[in-house]
Order: sequence, then structure tokens, then C-alpha cells
Amino acid sequence: MAERPVPRIVGQRYELIEVIGRGGMGQVFRGFDRKLKRQVAIKIIHPRLAENDEWERRFVREAELMARMSHPGMATVFDAGIEPGPPEQPFLIMEYIKGATLDAILSTRGRLPLGAVAGIAAQTAAVLAEAHGHRIFHRDLKPSNLMLCADGTVRVLDFGIAVALDADQTRLTRTGSGIGTPEYMAPEQVRGKTVVPQTDLYSLGLVIYELLTGVRAMLGSSEFDTMYNQITAPPPVLVPERDGVPEELAVLVTSMLAKEPIDRPADAATVHAVLMRYVGALDALMENPEPASPARLYATAVGASAATRTATTRLRTDADAAAPAPEFTRGDLDRAVRRARDLADESRYVPAIDGLKDLLGVAVPELGSRDGDVVDARVRLADLCLESGDNAQASTLYSDLIDDLTAERGPYDDQVMYCQRQLATCQVRAGQVRAALTRLRKLHTQLAAWHGESDARVVQLAEMITQIRAGSR
Repeated sequence: MAERPVPRIVGQRYELIEVIGRGGMGQVFRGFDRKLKRQVAIKIIHPRLAENDEWERRFVREAELMARMSHPGMATVFDAGIEPGPPEQPFLIMEYIKGATLDAILSTRGRLPLGAVAGIAAQTAAVLAEAHGHRIFHRDLKPSNLMLCADGTVRVLDFGIAVALDADQTRLTRTGSGIGTPEYMAPEQVRGKTVVPQTDLYSLGLVIYELLTGVRAMLGSSEFDTMYNQITAPPPVLVPERDGVPEELAVLVTSMLAKEPIDRPADAATVHAVLMRYVGALDALMENPEPASPARLYATAVGASAATRTATTRLRTDADAAAPAPEFTRGDLDRAVRRARDLADESRYVPAIDGLKDLLGVAVPELGSRDGDVVDARVRLADLCLESGDNAQASTLYSDLIDDLTAERGPYDDQVMYCQRQLATCQVRAGQVRAALTRLRKLHTQLAAWHGESDARVVQLAEMITQIRAGSR
């Protein structure tokens, strides 16, 4: 009798059973947690990428980002670690989700019923609202990354190339490798420009169009032609391709596919509000639907008990130009930050700072001081104050940010670290060199003990300490 092969184990407890997915970062396995006796999904980075420190940091960063989020429409992260080598292989342990991806459903059924598409897209928009609240962007939204489960829930898969903007607005990764799928990439993504929440909304618009028509809107004869179409081709019109699409829904999809992010809907919640008016049943798409599943019973109870608005809302069109605008949206905050930066580039710091302060005065009560977009705007405001020479106000703003973010994210969050370095800069400029060095040395000691001397953040702190010491002699 042939010997049974020894199963591969990672993290001394997770057994790899079979490959269930492959992507740019590595493979995903169906696995088994021997300690808690449950199925899990195990994502393991490619050995060739594990040799690259940037990719390894990216993988670890993914685990940290996903662990912050909590939403029934995305996989829960259970654990993360690095399997000893050679080569070392980082791994991520996630909830195992069973269902059918939308590309598989499309290939067997063709275009889908309007109500089902609205339901799928509304659930997806709800997940994006959660991710965007943490300044996390999917960047590869497509039918194969959307899974329909038997209980009627839609799960958004593979946040593996998600990007969170650091406090200095630099990207986490710039490896030169392609990130995203050309058929679903927004124009700014093709050009390599900054990713924003509306980047995911563009991809979702393309998904909605494909689910309703069975056609990939921007597909060209080659990958290059497809990317060129994303930049230059006008947004497709739904009505000729699919009869019976309500005008409001057609206008929504067209607006989501606008070439400029600022011309797309303000946020995922806006998209969700429109889609919800057209949601229909998803059972017809499933081989073995579970209408009485605990998840569906729970969701039905939540929906029935939640307060709802009875007033009709719709997207603003040209005919509504004279109608009053909403008091506040996330788009207003994004535009205020850009406006402040433009004014600062012209050395007009007073109106830049005052304008951003005013809008934060509206945004904080609406969204909370620790909301991802609000935190980004608060950091921008502190940066402008420092840039303008107002060290006292900048110090206060950075100190407040450090207190707020440390309480929510811990002391080693990237934005906390950034604010710590900026506060030290304020102290140096105010002549408080000793206080700045004390702050940075303490942070360096703690971070080195936790992450090791070779960690990029530890090295950066050491360099800053050296520069301050050299400048104070």
C-alpha cells in the first residue's frame, strides 16, 4: 500500500489541502486549522516575491489593513505569519468562503436579471463603503472577485492589492508590476495616478454594465487597446444594450464611468442608495439557495428594524442644476483638501488653512474625528500649518492626531509614526531639540524591539535622529 503523503503545514497548525485560487501575489489554498478544527483559506506569497522586501512588507501590510475592517461582505482575517525558509513565505489565514464567483455565473447564464444585478452591486457598494472609510481601495474589482453564497450574501474577495495611502500620500508599493485587470481599471489607474474611492466605483460601474448586458464595455483587441479605451472611449450607454433599464439606473452607471474621478458619484453610499431602489431576489442565480439560512434571517431582521427614509432620492442631472446641493459629502472633503493644496502651492496659506479648517468643522461632527477621510484631512491641515511656519498650531494638531490614532490603531500605525516624526520636526524648529530627540529615541527603541533594526521605519527614525544631532552641533 502506498504511503499517504505528509500534508504540508504552515504556522505549525494550518494544513494545506488544495489550491483554490491564484493571483499576482501568490496562491490561495483551502486549508484546515488543526487547533480550532475548522476550514480556512490560506494565502501564501510566491517564493520569488518573498525574496523582495517590498512585496513582503506589502503582504504584512495587507494583513494589518484587512484586520482593521469588519464587514459581513468580506473575508475575516484570522491570523498572519511568516513560514521559515529558505525561502521565507508570508502567509495569511482567512475565513473560508464557499460559493460561486460572478464570472462563473455569467459564463453559464449570460446576462442577469436587473433586480439581481442591483442586489449584487448594492452589497458590493456596502463593502466598498467600509473599506473606503479606512482609506483602503480594492483596485481589482471584477466578476471573478465577487462571490455569491448560498445564503444570498455577496462577498468581495482578494483585497490583496488593496492600497492605503500613507500620511505623506505616497503609495505603499511602486514595484513596476501591473496592478489590476485592464478590462476593469479606471483611467487614473491606467495612467499610474493616485487611486481614490471613485477608482473602485468606476470598476463597479463596469461590473454592473457587464452583468446587465453580458458585454465587457471597454474590451479591446489587445491589453494595450483595452487600457487605451479606458482612457479615451466615452462611457457606454446601457439602454441600447439592455431594454427596460430605468433611466435613473442608466444615469448612475454612466456617471460611475466618467473619465475624471471628480465627475463620478461622491462615494459608495451614494451608489448604494440608488441601487437599493431596484434590488430583487438572488435565489434564481444559485444552484442550492438557502432562504432560511441564519445569515439571511439575521439580515432580514436588521433590515426590518432599521429606520428607512421614505423620501425619494436620485442622482443629480443637468436638469437639477438649480436644485440645492447636499450639505456635506465625502467628495466635499476631498475637494477641500485638493483646494487647500492648490492654494498652498501658490503660497496662499491663510485661505488654504482657513478653508480646510472650516470644512473639517462640518466633517468631524458628521463622520467622526477618527474616520479615515477625516484623519487624512486633519493630517493635511497639520502639514500646511507646519509648511507655513506656524509650529505651535502644527504641534497641537499633530499631538491630537497621535492621541486619537494611537487609541484606535496602536502606536506603530503608519500615520501615527508620520505624525510623531512631524511633531519632532516642529519641536526642532521651535528650538526644543532635546525634546525632539527624546521623543524619537524612545520611539526608535520601542519600534526596534518590536520589528527589528532592519525595519524600514526603524531605519528612517535612526536617520532622522542622526540628522537632528548633526544639525544641533
